[in-house]
Amino acid sequence: MKKILKVAVVNLLILAILVLIFELALRSFWKMSALKEEIYRASSNKILRYELRPNIKTVYACREVSINSHGFRGKECSIRKDPGTYRIVMIGDSVAFGKLLPFEDTLGERLACSLTAACPGKKFEVLNMGVEGYNSIQELELLKVKGLKFDPDLVIVYYCFNDPDYPEYYFKKNFINRHSQLARYILYKARKHMIKKEKKREGIKNIEDNFRYLYSTDCWQHAKEAIMEMGDLTAARGIKMILLTVPEMSEPVKDFKQGYPFWYINDLLGGIKHGNILVIDPMKEFARQGLKKEMLTVWAYPNRRANEIIAEYAVSKLQENKIKFCN
Repeated sequence: MKKILKVAVVNLLILAILVLIFELALRSFWKMSALKEEIYRASSNKILRYELRPNIKTVYACREVSINSHGFRGKECSIRKDPGTYRIVMIGDSVAFGKLLPFEDTLGERLACSLTAACPGKKFEVLNMGVEGYNSIQELELLKVKGLKFDPDLVIVYYCFNDPDYPEYYFKKNFINRHSQLARYILYKARKHMIKKEKKREGIKNIEDNFRYLYSTDCWQHAKEAIMEMGDLTAARGIKMILLTVPEMSEPVKDFKQGYPFWYINDLLGGIKHGNILVIDPMKEFARQGLKKEMLTVWAYPNRRANEIIAEYAVSKLQENKIKFCN
């Protein structure tokens, strides 16, 4: 009996040493794909997982990019806003960030210009907190840990249709996942395999298939819950929230009327009911004007002209819904 116990203890010690070795190795060498880019770093927040690296100026996606000391794209600003300034915090993914665009062409900057045109003499700030690859759960967390600290008058969640997608790294809030890289790695690999297998079983081969998958599974429910919680958080602080939908301009989109296959997603978003959330859908304006996709895109991203149209439409909807930004 003692011999068996001794062997068991030795085996447990060997196993513990191996686990420790794997843990240290993963902490040293395993990096999520986003961290391969110079502008990103690992985040201490286990839900965000990664974030923009503060105080960096570099070329990214063939564009000059400056990240301020607070870790978001744009010029330096203070946490405390100047008296008389109307401040907007905009949260989103690579579209909000403005990948492939000069900073002055991003939606945040075009929105600031449109607001200034509507209210000459008033100072507006749009803080662009978009981070490439974030989904709705990460955007909710970003609002909690960073966005609300800046005392915004308005919060804009710039919603992209792939926001319900599983993030590369998201783990439930339990002790093991928060503190063990090995546990996160195993869970990540298992979940990645599960999702890949499920998508193969569902016959998902293109963007249209993937969107149908996202909006017919619990992915959409998780995203919707995150949006509703953002509405609760902003309401508790007396801050209006806008859910601004990104016009989808990927390959399946032929035009913004009959050739647009994703109206069912726009309808789902438009059907969100929350007393503090105003849903603004610029796609309706694109359809009304009969705009052509090829004139509005950089790859599948909105270009400057598209962002100007989105900004002007958003301002008109703020006025229509009597959201005071000129006072």
